[in-house]
Amino acid sequence: MTVANLRSPEQGSLSDAVYDVVHHRIVTGSYRPNQRLVETEIAAELGASRTPVREALFRLIKDGLATKSRQGLTVREFTFEEVREIYEVRAALEGYAARLAADRRTPEALARIEETLHLHAATSTGETANRAKVVEANAAFHETVLAAADNGRMSTVAAANLSYFFNNEVAAITSDEALRVALDEHEQIFAALRDRDGELAERIVRTHVMAGLKVIESFL
Repeated sequence: MTVANLRSPEQGSLSDAVYDVVHHRIVTGSYRPNQRLVETEIAAELGASRTPVREALFRLIKDGLATKSRQGLTVREFTFEEVREIYEVRAALEGYAARLAADRRTPEALARIEETLHLHAATSTGETANRAKVVEANAAFHETVLAAADNGRMSTVAAANLSYFFNNEVAAITSDEALRVALDEHEQIFAALRDRDGELAERIVRTHVMAGLKVIESFL
């Protein structure tokens, strides 16, 4: 994989493309906690020069996803207390975003949310859910609900916490039944947004997010 074919100039800089790739690998669990992030190795793998890689890694430090020590740059390992704080922030921000989305969503925004819902359902069909695709579909659903709230500042703050811990490893230990419950909750959220019931949308999202914390607690 190279970053050259991941991002066109109008979509952002090469540094942004490197950041997106490394960020995705961290939050989905492809890069493990305490794993070293070696600038030269990432540059060689992605076909980028060291400067955009260095800039991307610096952003990851600022975002709290990487840490620098005498051993070099590594993926940060979070304590459960830190994870709990992240999920509490998520519940508050995404819950209120859902309330706003119920009032502000456009037909186009609602269609995008429904599209991610169908994608999520497709990944959960059959006897066993496709865990990697469930992770992607879950993130897409939450992102589109945030976008429908039409509050850029809120989306930026919420996005910093959105995908930290529902990654491939956590999905792997989550039962198919629990994944189906999560899908059902997504469907309830969509219905509340469709019906412009902001109070209900906020309540379901808050419950949905905090239920995810219980899964994380059993994992950490």
